[in-house]
Order: sequence, then C-alpha cells, then structure tokens
Amino acid sequence: MGKVDPREKLGRTDWVLAALRALVHGGIGAVKVEVLAREIGATKGSFYWHFKDLGELHKVMLELWEEVGTQRITAAVRASGLDPRGQLMLLADMVSVRPGEAIGGVEIEPALRDWGRNDPRARAVLERVDRQRLEDLAGFLRAVGVREGELLPKAQLIYAAVIGLEQLRLTTGAEMGTPLRDLVIRLIE
Repeated sequence: MGKVDPREKLGRTDWVLAALRALVHGGIGAVKVEVLAREIGATKGSFYWHFKDLGELHKVMLELWEEVGTQRITAAVRASGLDPRGQLMLLADMVSVRPGEAIGGVEIEPALRDWGRNDPRARAVLERVDRQRLEDLAGFLRAVGVREGELLPKAQLIYAAVIGLEQLRLTTGAEMGTPLRDLVIRLIE
C-alpha cells in the first residue's frame, strides 16, 4: 500500500493495515509506532490520536482479521442464496482466494498463527477463530447431509487442508481452489 497522500485523512484502518503488513514482514516485534508512521507518512501523534497504545492496536488487528477472515466469509456464503452444496463449494472458493496485499497477502494467516504461538491474547483469538471456523464448517456439512458423527472429523480434515494448502501456496505457489474443492466433494459424496 505504501505512503498515503498527506492531503488524505488517515484513519484507524490505515494504521491497522500497515501493522498487519509489518507483522507479515517482521513478526509482532516489527509492529512499532515509528515504523508504521514512516510507512504511511504519518506522525506518531496521529497514532496516539487513534490508539491508546500498541496493545490497543494489537487488539484491533486481531479483531479485523477475525472479522474479515471468518465472519464476513461465512455471512457472504449464507447470504448467497445457493443450495447447501453450492454454499459449501462457495466457501471452498472464498477461502482459496489470495488475500490482498493491503492486509498482508498470502502470508497473513501464517504470520498471525506465528504471533499466537508466543502471545496469549493472539492465541486466544486464534483458538476462538479456529473453533468458529470448525463450527461453521460442521454446519455447512450438516446442511448437505453429512451424518452427525462425521461432522467434526470431516470439518477438521477440510480445515487442516486449508491450513496446509496455505502453507504450500507460500512455499511452492500451489493453487488452493481445485484441491480443496476436490477434497470437499470426496467428503460429502
């Protein structure tokens, strides 16, 4: 994203997106007020206008990721008007889309997971997101007729595939959509 035109008013979102990009490129230790201010062409005072401290920024970073990476996707799938199978396929397609560079690109989810290994607040959000994603997946699987006893194991397989395919996309450039759709089809037929 880079510097913002100084004539444009910076908002909280500009700081949060810059922080997510810094997280991707250098871990949570790289999320520093001075560094972010330089990247977006702002002053440290602007940061403190929007956030009490770095802890508040960290909280908002996690909230944005949870909303964009989970809640919005699930809501869009449910609102699609598709039949249950179509919704499940749409979900597979949506989670396979490469995240935009403004939010950190394909490395954002692994960077967040890395942060969660060492930070209790980030870990708590990751655990909540993982539980919610598994619950949502189980709901979509239930809607296509998967038996109750198979819901969690199949949801876990799909979610593990998503996480693994994200890693392969990083290291090999592998495409996620087709293998994920193939797995979903095999699990529901």
